[in-house]
Amino acid sequence: MVERTPEPGYEGEVMARPSIPDPPGFSELTKSEQIRYLQALWDRISDHPGELPAPESHLALAEERLAAYRSDPARARPAHDVLDRLYKRSE
Repeated sequence: MVERTPEPGYEGEVMARPSIPDPPGFSELTKSEQIRYLQALWDRISDHPGELPAPESHLALAEERLAAYRSDPARARPAHDVLDRLYKRSE
């Protein structure tokens, strides 16, 4: 089963989230422990970043954005400006 849940205010294409069972005991952990568990799991996965597959849709989007930047670099914004805008939107 695939669940599609848009983030509030998100207007783009929604990524599919596969429904998978929790590891045994995961739901009994506190949120803080769950986050530490996921961070440790990610650290194990990301030890070899070249092995992480990138979906074709992500590659296509990156190519589109790079082409847009190259066609009009003056429209680009510094990363800190974008992050500030996103932070303010999340408050």
